[in-house]
Amino acid sequence: MNLFCMRDIKKARTILKENISSIGNISQWAIAVGYEKTSKFSWEFRKHFGVRPSKVFIEMKVDRILKYMAAFPEEKNYCICLEFGFANEKALYKFLKRHTQKTPTQLRKGITKRDNESVGLRSWYNLLSVKEHS
Repeated sequence: MNLFCMRDIKKARTILKENISSIGNISQWAIAVGYEKTSKFSWEFRKHFGVRPSKVFIEMKVDRILKYMAAFPEEKNYCICLEFGFANEKALYKFLKRHTQKTPTQLRKGITKRDNESVGLRSWYNLLSVKEHS
């Protein structure tokens, strides 16, 4: 039985935030919130929050990866894959390239440059212009 048996859509963001490393897609997120059908979860989520769950999932995942890279700038991509549930480095590369238009190396260089210029992480993240996933 799932640890999160309730179907409380209000807690969906909190559940994702607390389990971002172990939730790899919308279906897993739906199950963690207590929905058997991803479509029902997506409909309820959009009705309640006014945005697609995929958009929130991608933004939260990218944000966490960037924070991790900022905290551990010398960390290997392989270790980032393990931390965030990617199958391999190619999957991490494709995810970041698709949603930020930057490679992990480019992001890491940007974070290092940002640290040297004392610009906040949120400012750097906003510069990435994460694509809306429709």
